[in-house]
Amino acid sequence: MWYEHFTDNKFISMIYTKVPTLKNLRIEKIEISREGDRLTVGFDLPFFADKPPKKWIEGRYTTTFVELDFFDIQEVSIKASSNTYRGDIDICKDEQTDLLIVNITGTVEAKIIAGSGIIQTVNGY
Repeated sequence: MWYEHFTDNKFISMIYTKVPTLKNLRIEKIEISREGDRLTVGFDLPFFADKPPKKWIEGRYTTTFVELDFFDIQEVSIKASSNTYRGDIDICKDEQTDLLIVNITGTVEAKIIAGSGIIQTVNGY
């Protein structure tokens, strides 16, 4: 599963009985920072957590938002055909190089090859 490629993945496993695949997502941001050394991808998961934290229930949240940070960027390409970003995200690890390979397809297309990644944020709103 996609989240197994990241450190700090316990929280997402705690709030979902089955963590959703990254299909038909609303992609909120793709951000390059630290002079190209870090790339952030932020998106809404396709369905809300089935075991949300108490704060989310009390706040009447209905959407789970995730930010993934990638470091040691080896390659990046981005192309968009719309100003509404929707798509699928496929994340795998190249066994020979130990690099993360991220492919985003949809109204925004991106390819990211990175040395490492973390689940930076999992929030409800």
